[in-house]
Amino acid sequence: MHPNLVKWNKILFTLAAALVLLSFYTWNDSVRRAERFERGQKLLPNLNPDEIAEIQVAKGEESAHLRRTDDGFVVVNADGYPAANEAVNRLLRDLLDLSLEKEVGRDQELRQELGLVPGEGEAVEVVLKDRAGKEMVRFVLGKAFEGGSGNYVERTDDEGSEIYLTSERVYLSTAAADFVKKDILDVPESKIAAIRGKDFEISRQDGVLTLAGVPAGKKEIPAKMSQLKGILTGLRFTAHHLADAPEVAGLIFTDRLEVQLEDGSGYHLAVADKGEKHFLKIAGYPPAEQVEVALDASEEEVRETSEVLVRADEINEFNDFHGSWVYEVSDFVANKIKLKKADLLQDA
Repeated sequence: MHPNLVKWNKILFTLAAALVLLSFYTWNDSVRRAERFERGQKLLPNLNPDEIAEIQVAKGEESAHLRRTDDGFVVVNADGYPAANEAVNRLLRDLLDLSLEKEVGRDQELRQELGLVPGEGEAVEVVLKDRAGKEMVRFVLGKAFEGGSGNYVERTDDEGSEIYLTSERVYLSTAAADFVKKDILDVPESKIAAIRGKDFEISRQDGVLTLAGVPAGKKEIPAKMSQLKGILTGLRFTAHHLADAPEVAGLIFTDRLEVQLEDGSGYHLAVADKGEKHFLKIAGYPPAEQVEVALDASEEEVRETSEVLVRADEINEFNDFHGSWVYEVSDFVANKIKLKKADLLQDA
């Protein structure tokens, strides 16, 4: 080989090696710059909430375990009861919004001092998993910063992780009950056709729900009537139990109320007492009429028939779910169901 060619090959090899080293140092420097802390950066910058299939939040002995299903999240450690969408969304939003104020350190004794040991004190541990059960994120939220805003926080899914101070105070719900969907029904008074109690009936007269058979010298008590008419508006429970749970065994549901809607469907509500607690069972019934679609039915008749069938399906679905549960309700809800005719009347 010609000496000049050998010389040029050596030069080219040296240049290539230099370019490789330069490329490595450039890449390494870019990585280091990317890892440098910047005030206001997010704790979880790459978190995609749609990929989260399981959420675990724990503080001391208090915990919430959420799991995604086809119909939304359920609270695993609350007998698998459906979670309230707004509660789950609020938690995810709070996690995504977690921004950092400054770096604090990495010392193990510092973790103890700042309340970053899971299971101890006020430390809140959060774990997120994907659909395959693989852990996506794990971090611990510690004490609040004395004399200012922010909490100490540390990602514990990486070794040698840094402790940071968040930009603002962080408040995360940690109890299973915080996430349970407590709404049962929300039916406005305008859709109610009649209310029937043990010894009274209220029906719609000239567009107004009116108590039947008011004796001479008596009149309705507006406040009591208003409470009763709103029985299905924002109906919520305070706690829930499986229908065969020991806590609700032997309950006798003596106080009953029927609420019929304008479409002919309705709900039966029954209350039982145990000590100072009140328990509710609820079941729906479909429109009474049997519907058939004639071959020459008009478009209006077909639409009405379809609405009745859809409503019947809704009631069946309602009963399939709520038939499995007995609910604890407030004094206010229970007392409305216990109202009798005499409670609705006063002297004229």
